[in-house]
Amino acid sequence: MFGRHPPAKRRGRLLDAPLDDNTRCCNCAADCCRGFPSVALSAAEYLCLQRLGASRLEFTLTGHFYLMIENGCEFLVDNRCAIYAQRPAICRRFICSDD
Repeated sequence: MFGRHPPAKRRGRLLDAPLDDNTRCCNCAADCCRGFPSVALSAAEYLCLQRLGASRLEFTLTGHFYLMIENGCEFLVDNRCAIYAQRPAICRRFICSDD
């Protein structure tokens, strides 16, 4: 551990509207795809991910839909989103930056 620098602190926030910028995630370590237990989905997003083969979908008795991403999203491949064009709105709105 000596001589190693601690990882950079990252700060995340949700934008008011989705941001589809192909360069946004190019230098990312996919922290957002690993750092949360789940992401909220709309019913349409739930069905879309189900068609894409998602195996970690949850539907609660209170009517909420989630994709469980704890320990890494199942669509994360080599630190990149394998469903980038179809990713949920919350993923499109999330942005992180170095502190």
